[in-house]
Amino acid sequence: MNQTNWVITSGKAEIKDNNIIKYKSETFKNQLGKEEILYAIVKSNVDFDNGEISFKLLSKSQLGSCQVIFYYDDSPMVIVGLNVKNWLYGIGKFNRTTNNFETLSGTGLPETFQTKQEHSIKVKVNGSMIDLFVNDVLVCGAFEQLRQSQIAFFFLSNDEIMVKDINITTKKPKAFIVMQFTEEYNNLYSEVIKPVVEEFGFECERGDEANTTNPILQDIIQSIRQCSVIIADITPNNPNVFYEVGYAHATNKPTILLSDRKRDKLPFDISGFRTLFYDNTIAGKTAVEKSLKKYLSNLTVK
Repeated sequence: MNQTNWVITSGKAEIKDNNIIKYKSETFKNQLGKEEILYAIVKSNVDFDNGEISFKLLSKSQLGSCQVIFYYDDSPMVIVGLNVKNWLYGIGKFNRTTNNFETLSGTGLPETFQTKQEHSIKVKVNGSMIDLFVNDVLVCGAFEQLRQSQIAFFFLSNDEIMVKDINITTKKPKAFIVMQFTEEYNNLYSEVIKPVVEEFGFECERGDEANTTNPILQDIIQSIRQCSVIIADITPNNPNVFYEVGYAHATNKPTILLSDRKRDKLPFDISGFRTLFYDNTIAGKTAVEKSLKKYLSNLTVK
């Protein structure tokens, strides 16, 4: 992995050895002559959508905000960290266009924060699962699908904030494949779907490939939550497949539906969703391969 670099893009801060960031509180007068605290944005060169971000935090104010922001230059932004809205620890989403903030998860009161103590902060992103740990304690979690973007820190406080020992570990996003486990569909999976998915940098997993002793349904739900995209073949009327597609849609998971053209009609509940139809021939598999590449290309564009 390339070296992580940080650049101050807004406000004032100090960067040392690309691993220590110090925010020093300053005020300014706005257009109405009222004093406001100057916030700071510090961006990295790391493209991130799955993995782990950890750092040590020392904040001299109980009300100081130190947050990791995903896709800061776009909308809506996903915000994870200290003093999110009314919570000491929180995960939220802010839409710049509508100026609307939505709290996805939050806990704790600012007055309980220990300002003289160094805190270990960890943000884990696994598919649509976002978890925030403080001193190795899971304090809150939320479901929100991230797309790849450069990570940024946001600082706002009436006193100094320092983060250090910043470590960012990225991992491959996962594509979870939903289909009937018969020879016909096994060939489609091994010859077309898996090679294309892996070509686009995804880890490929199918429901029958889990190596755990958990109940099958538990493993499947966990896999759907932890993946970045679902690819489902809905050709046969398989209740398990439709259950998994329904769960994926309920969690707003990007879903690509496939169906053999031999199927006469799609069920009403999914007839409105875009579906890639294919012929189960060599030429048909080539065509679905091209279409699948186009879909995945759109998903992986920053």
